[in-house]
Amino acid sequence: MYPAHCVATECPRMYAHDNDGVRWIGCIDGVFTAEVDLRRLQEQEATHPGFGALRAEGAPNGRCKAAIDPTFPHRDEGCCTEQAFRTAHPRAAEGREPVTTRRTPRGS
Repeated sequence: MYPAHCVATECPRMYAHDNDGVRWIGCIDGVFTAEVDLRRLQEQEATHPGFGALRAEGAPNGRCKAAIDPTFPHRDEGCCTEQAFRTAHPRAAEGREPVTTRRTPRGS
């Protein structure tokens, strides 16, 4: 989730509060659960590559700017073969079967 997009589009699902001179922003819907220092976000957005993304904790809505970054972009394409990653997520549906694929070693 990109909180800078929420600020830029003036998302109505954002909240803000001040604490000791710092304005903190967050998402009412819990799409991201971290609160962000607005001044620092704006400072980072003025640089390249910007503030960046936060982990989505809830389902994004239609106005959210979200992306999925590969965990290991240096690996060959294809599905992850570690079954535990597919079933260990606490929100995984009951009885969900992992998708298994077998990768062919290079040169075979």
